[in-house]
Amino acid sequence: MPDRNSPRRPARNLLGYHRKKQPQFRIPSKNAKPGSHSKVVPGNLNLLTRESRECLQNLASYHAPKPTSWLPIPRSRRAAVLVALFVGRKGDLYVLLSRRASTLRSFAGDTSLPGGKMDPEDRTIEDTARREAFEEIGLPVDKKKAPLLCIFEPFWVEKQLVVTPVVVLILDTSLRPILNHSEVASLFSHPLASFLSSTPPFPKEPELEEVLYHTYQDYDWHGPPLPMKTQSSHGLKAKGESTDVIRFSRKRNRRRSADYLVPSSDPVDDQDASSLPKTRKRKLRMHRFLTGREAGGIKPVYGLTAAILIHVAQVGYKREPDFEVEPPPFDSGPRSEEESLVPTTDMRIAWALLNRPSPIYDALVEEGLEGKVDWGRVRELLGLDMSHQSSKESRPGGRRSQKTLKAKL
Repeated sequence: MPDRNSPRRPARNLLGYHRKKQPQFRIPSKNAKPGSHSKVVPGNLNLLTRESRECLQNLASYHAPKPTSWLPIPRSRRAAVLVALFVGRKGDLYVLLSRRASTLRSFAGDTSLPGGKMDPEDRTIEDTARREAFEEIGLPVDKKKAPLLCIFEPFWVEKQLVVTPVVVLILDTSLRPILNHSEVASLFSHPLASFLSSTPPFPKEPELEEVLYHTYQDYDWHGPPLPMKTQSSHGLKAKGESTDVIRFSRKRNRRRSADYLVPSSDPVDDQDASSLPKTRKRKLRMHRFLTGREAGGIKPVYGLTAAILIHVAQVGYKREPDFEVEPPPFDSGPRSEEESLVPTTDMRIAWALLNRPSPIYDALVEEGLEGKVDWGRVRELLGLDMSHQSSKESRPGGRRSQKTLKAKL
């Protein structure tokens, strides 16, 4: 029996066994300095620079615009890519990129993000991105090891797929890639902030000194052009730019009893040209970034992957790149607002639905979604709607109204 006069041991705090577990994903406070935490934090979050911490906070609070209700997307034409970020040794954020296998039928050898089409068993688009990343590079589906930061608005690709970027942060630094070599040849990383800069994040080899880290190429969109509102003496185009007169013809879909629209190659005479609206071709810009691994066969980041990572970096770091992301807007005059020449994602989807036959329209019909499309709004979005015309121009029976209607359709 212990002596009552002996000093007592401090009582144990039994409540400590019932304390709530600390969340695995915790962004250090605003006043925290890089490397100031002695305790190990999952994902090297204790090493975060102030800029990286703010980037993660901005991404975690980002909410994509709601999808257009009258423009449904068939499930079979949906796809997702995983933007997997991790914290580097110096506290900067990096994104995982893969080199596609050379045996693939499409985009063989390209640099891309892990991803693919939505499967029937995928409940959400996030499930699609995580499943594809697991199948391609072995990244666990466990959301505790790679929690979700945000889901961005979708992007359109010319293969008639609607691709949604899903952004996660890898916290488990012990993970090792397990590559599916039938799809992925190699895996590497690139600084996220470098997609906002025209300066390379790596030292250049002497033989590549004159090769630019960032370049871009503009090309014409094959959809409806931008109608010019007025023709005035001060000019409606930039130096070196041209305007065109374009009409559309209606053709019959052999597979379905439906019409679709294609640009007409028929010559336009002077009389017709006077009644058709002046137009300007819409533009798209494709960006290209070197990886610093070109000598080893790694291709630059370009196209859809570059566009997604530029947008993710813009939202995260809340700043514009030191280069122009889009082609210059159309200046219709000193008293008019500038109009963008870049077609939106909704416009590109709408044009694919009208320009039949098309895989996305066929999928729309097969999934019973055709009735949910507001076709009037679709045409209006593309500038093919006649509601803004005056009653004089749209009066039936007149030759001018018939030609104008043909041009609009």
